[in-house]
Amino acid sequence: MISLNNAPQYGPYTLCGWRVESAFQLPELTAWSGAQGWNAEAAIRIELRELSPDDTVAGFCADGEGCVSLRVQGVAGFRINPLADRVTIQPEEGVNPLLLRGYLFGSVLAILCYRRGLFPLHGSCVLLDGEAIVFSGASGAGKSTLATALARRGHPLLCDDVCAIDLSNPRKPMLRPSFPRVKLLPDAIEWFQLGAAVTYSPAAHGAKGHFGVAGVQTFEVVQRPVPLAAIYALNTPAGDSVRRSLHGGISAFAFVESQAHRGWMCRNIGLHNQLFGHIAALAAAVPVYRLDRPCALDRMDEVARFLEAAHNAVPMPI
Repeated sequence: MISLNNAPQYGPYTLCGWRVESAFQLPELTAWSGAQGWNAEAAIRIELRELSPDDTVAGFCADGEGCVSLRVQGVAGFRINPLADRVTIQPEEGVNPLLLRGYLFGSVLAILCYRRGLFPLHGSCVLLDGEAIVFSGASGAGKSTLATALARRGHPLLCDDVCAIDLSNPRKPMLRPSFPRVKLLPDAIEWFQLGAAVTYSPAAHGAKGHFGVAGVQTFEVVQRPVPLAAIYALNTPAGDSVRRSLHGGISAFAFVESQAHRGWMCRNIGLHNQLFGHIAALAAAVPVYRLDRPCALDRMDEVARFLEAAHNAVPMPI
């Protein structure tokens, strides 16, 4: 049970390089160390209090004062102030805290990214030899499963769902890690033998489960920004071979645009030019590959080895 309490009591935590203080526990996040180099950025305060009927309406709303509101039926009302340094939440009675945090780290995080000048790409991301690679695509395409397969081979998981990309230097996009948690379907959970590491969410979109750091990796959680080396566009797994092909020009732009996390929200708060500029810069600076691979879970290691070899520039069919 989450009770209304306006004063942040937990933290400070680290999220995408930001210092976060919260009125309720955020167990996915690691403690703020002050060593990430983002100290000059304003901290984010997460408060719990009752919102007036004018503060939130059903769905999404941006008002004339620059505030952004989101109400999710059965979950909570969320309100982000114009400076994106305060998130006010009114949870609905009896809401599961995991479900509430799911929206906080999904749609609300995407809004914070847009407001703070970052580009939130929909995808899962791992660290490969000091560089980030993102798997992006529609729900069910296997992003989290593939990221988990690589994580279990020793490549740290950086984020899932919302990948915050810093394009302040458009020629060198940087990925800001969030936390190593993914959502997996039951067959993948069983295949990876995650066992007690899984906590199931009552989210309406299928039977995906959340699992934490202990279930995937035992090494240090990455908090520093890392260069983004590649984006892999995933379709639903099919076929019997693993191969990749390069998207170029308009094709790369169109894919990145399609995977802007809640891009319509960005447009609705008047940041059209920022969104277009970020998409164009990212598509120009980072290679976007289409990745074809078989759907069988027992082929995941084969796919992971292919990606490791491709990243290390070992000659292979492209």
